[in-house]
Amino acid sequence: MVNGDINVTFWGVRGSRPVPGIHTIRFGGNTSCVQIQIGDRLFIFDAGSGIVDLGQYLLKKGKKISGEIFISHTHWDHIQGFPFFGPAFVKDNNFILYGQGKMNQTFANLMRGQMEYTHFPVSLEQMGAAIDFREVDSGHDIDLGDGIIVKTIHNNHPGGSISYRLEYGGKSCCYVTDNEHYDDLDLNICNFISGTDLVIIDTNYTDEEYLGTNGSFPRVGWGHSTWQEAIKLVKAAGLKKLALYHHDPFHTDSDMESIEQQARERYPDCFAAREGMSITL
Repeated sequence: MVNGDINVTFWGVRGSRPVPGIHTIRFGGNTSCVQIQIGDRLFIFDAGSGIVDLGQYLLKKGKKISGEIFISHTHWDHIQGFPFFGPAFVKDNNFILYGQGKMNQTFANLMRGQMEYTHFPVSLEQMGAAIDFREVDSGHDIDLGDGIIVKTIHNNHPGGSISYRLEYGGKSCCYVTDNEHYDDLDLNICNFISGTDLVIIDTNYTDEEYLGTNGSFPRVGWGHSTWQEAIKLVKAAGLKKLALYHHDPFHTDSDMESIEQQARERYPDCFAAREGMSITL
């Protein structure tokens, strides 16, 4: 059963690696995971370490859990929480995982690989829930029923990555992470996010960090963007609300507050995503 609201909750907002500690308390240190709830329909975007706490939250409800999980790509910070996702171990729970196979491996085998005994003591086959893996390709629309559609597009990221746009009831939310900007405006991504109510977007670096003009080494070609470039993109796309996301693990709470303040001076309807933050569209 669904209603007219798209409810978005951030469970992991970091990129690259988890960063627990006193310097990340306010924004959080878990890696990528966003929950979208529409009535009793559960959608999860990425399975970084944030999905572990989401799983415990869902288990406390004491109900059968069914949901769809959309994986942008299988780099560690986007899948490392799945082996610890409690609901996947419970019989009678059901999950459909969407993602992309690479390098002659299916998506299912890529997810299975991190749970082989060389890496983890419990295999994917030992999970008690019914788990169905489905291959996704860029440009394909996924009809999830109840009037819910998810659209896809390929990102500019080493090894590939996919962005998702969920649409329901005349509203939409875009999940655009691990996507490096080009020198010129990326019209494909611009059109993909055009008019959306909320875009959650990769803003891992500042321009200075990206170019290496801050006294450090450049990050060009590493597959991530900057908050300054994200604002250029969303202004061109004509959307409503912007969530800065995939925060650099070296950015402290103070760094993030400074970035958020600077970003709001250029685009007032934006915020830096925090763990536990919820938004209703």
